[in-house]
Amino acid sequence: MDINLHFFSRLNPWLNSLFTSKDTVKTENDDAEKGRISLKTIANQCPLQAHRGPITQVMLDQQHHTCDDFVGREKQLSQISDVIDQWRNHHGEISAIVSPGGAGGSSFLAQLLPLLQTIAAQDAKDVPKTKAKPLPSQWLLMSFYQAPMNENDAIADICYCFGIVPPDTITETIATINKQPPQLILIDAMHKLMLRMMGNNQALVTFATIIMQTRKHHCWIISCEKFAWQRLSAQYQIHHVVKHIIELDYFSETELAAIQTKHLLDLGLISKDVMPTKEAYKDSKKDQVDITNPYKEQLKQLFTVSQGHPQLATLLLQYSLAHQVDISSDKSSNSGIEICCINASALQQCHDSDLFSLAEIYIHGGLRVNTHAHIFTLSIEQSSLQLEYLARQGLIIAQYSQQDFAQHFYFITPTLSKIIATHLVNNNKLFN
Repeated sequence: MDINLHFFSRLNPWLNSLFTSKDTVKTENDDAEKGRISLKTIANQCPLQAHRGPITQVMLDQQHHTCDDFVGREKQLSQISDVIDQWRNHHGEISAIVSPGGAGGSSFLAQLLPLLQTIAAQDAKDVPKTKAKPLPSQWLLMSFYQAPMNENDAIADICYCFGIVPPDTITETIATINKQPPQLILIDAMHKLMLRMMGNNQALVTFATIIMQTRKHHCWIISCEKFAWQRLSAQYQIHHVVKHIIELDYFSETELAAIQTKHLLDLGLISKDVMPTKEAYKDSKKDQVDITNPYKEQLKQLFTVSQGHPQLATLLLQYSLAHQVDISSDKSSNSGIEICCINASALQQCHDSDLFSLAEIYIHGGLRVNTHAHIFTLSIEQSSLQLEYLARQGLIIAQYSQQDFAQHFYFITPTLSKIIATHLVNNNKLFN
């Protein structure tokens, strides 16, 4: 009988954690008293998705990410405006928004609504009317969480965007889609369509071919995670299909200060009378920001710890405020806000097999147990235990299937994306 000793050595800490007495378990308060927050505590703040599957939303119905809350991205918004203008003038090409996980790619897509409204308002003022293609009455924001595994799956996904019955062939699909009224379609999280399994390669080729052959009639804008984009470029040459690449990154210190200052304002910790002007942030006039913001040092700390990650910075601020008594209990001065640092010891304890699993989960936007087993040539049981171990360490989040444990889905919460990606890069599991 073959016994995988390495596997059981990895299983042992997980089993021990089930039977360890509560007195010896490091609790959240233990970290808080030391001014730290664990990766597990960060991960547990993530709300679970109610379901997975193709989701469609009409952007007109979206109520979040208004102009007043949006910070920065002026260059990228200008680039998108040029893309839409070229499409309307019959020079349509596929565009991609590429950003690291948690940097705000989805928020940027949602922000296109006010941009399109501005374009429409400008059209109404233009006299005489231009010959440009009119903006469609509705703009679709799409997210697909089920990767296509063959040509028919890819055709069905594309046809779902238009609400049409999938034709039998790719040729008929292209012809049918080109007969539909012009649409502006935004596909979020393109990397979730990529899966390292047999059939997915051809499915992606089919998907790319359809949008390539319909790009003049419909405006296609896709969003993709940075490291997944690099893999798509290396393995599938997607950069040969996409004409315009718009890059987003995490926020600068000044931009993050603008976002977090609004949170402090909402909490009543800053008076509107001393709020820096929007122009001060936009023009990076740091002297004015420093003079008027009483929490300038805390904002600098937030940037240092979060490295510009907006959701992580917000969580750190809220957690730090909630645990000020614990954090400051052994300090001589309780003035101001003490910002928590991050306890990343769980990552330091990972073996190479764990890091490789985290890298694949990160690249794909999440994996099911059976898919993880296929990628790493493990049994379903081995994959299940390894993924559950990582989940118990707080490195990934689990969504459990009620019917089949092989369908349990594991993903990295956006608030941990930069921390984990940086660790994977430093350990040669992700490559720049």
